[in-house]
Amino acid sequence: MNGDGTAPKLLLVNDDGIDAPGLQALRRALEGRYDVLVAAPRYEKSGAGCSLSLSNEMEVVPRREQGRLWGYSVDGTPADCVKFALNELRSRHDFEPDLVLSGINRGLNAGNSVFYSGTVAAAIEATLYGYPAMACSLSCWNHPVPFYEDAARVVAALVPWILRAPLPERSVWNLNIPNTRFGDGLPALQLTSHGTSFYADDFELYRQEGDRLYYRNVGTHLTACALSAESDDRCVANGELSLSLLRTDLTYPLPESFGADLQSFWNNKTPHVAETSRETPEV
Repeated sequence: MNGDGTAPKLLLVNDDGIDAPGLQALRRALEGRYDVLVAAPRYEKSGAGCSLSLSNEMEVVPRREQGRLWGYSVDGTPADCVKFALNELRSRHDFEPDLVLSGINRGLNAGNSVFYSGTVAAAIEATLYGYPAMACSLSCWNHPVPFYEDAARVVAALVPWILRAPLPERSVWNLNIPNTRFGDGLPALQLTSHGTSFYADDFELYRQEGDRLYYRNVGTHLTACALSAESDDRCVANGELSLSLLRTDLTYPLPESFGADLQSFWNNKTPHVAETSRETPEV
C-alpha cells in the first residue's frame, strides 16, 4: 500500500499487442493487489524500438471486461502508448503510476536485442518521463509452449521490491525470465550486466515481381557472445532470472588524459583552421 492506504498504481504496456498472452497473464497476476491500467499497441510492434508515430493519427479504443474499463488499445508504437498514457490518461483518469511495467514480451530481450526491443523502449520512455519502469521478457523463442503464467508470477513476486528499491536517475530495470515451469518455488535471481548476444540475421526471398525482390528477415538463431558469467544472456541460458539496470545516459566516462590529449590536438589545429578559412577562394 502507498502511504495514504491506496494500492500502488501500475501502468502496463508492451510491444506484442494489447491482446498478447504475456500482457494478459501479467494483468491477471497483478489485478486485485494493485490499481492496474493498460495502454498497449493495437497490433504487434516487435522491433519498433523507440520509434514514434509523430504525424500519423492514432486510433484509441477503450477496452472493457464485464463493463469495467481495464485499458486502452492504441494504434501506435510502444513509445506512443507510454507518451499517451503519461499525458492524456494521467489527467483523464487521475492515474499517476508508481511503476510502469512493459511486457511480458514473447522472447528474450538481453544483449544487443535491447537496442531494437519495443518492450525495453516502452520502459525507457517511462524513465525519460521520470517514472520507475521495468521491462519484462520471457526467453521462449523456439519453445513449443511459452509459460506466461509462471513468468507473470515471477514479475508479481518482484514488484514489491522494485517499488521500494532506490533507483538511480536515468536508469531502467530489465528482467529476463527463462521459459520454465516453476512449480511451488521460484528460480534463482541474479543482478547481471548487459551482455552482447544477438539474433543472427537470415534474409529469405519469398516473392519476386519483375525486378522487385521481396525479402523477410527470418533469423531466429541466438548467437551468444557473453562477456562474462554475470551477463544477462549467460544468466538466462543457465536457467536463472536476470535483472539488470540499464542507463539511458549513453555518455561513456573518459579518462582525464583522453580529454587533455584532445584539447592539445585541437588547440594546435585551430590556428591553421582559422588561417585556411580566411584564404580567398580561387575564381
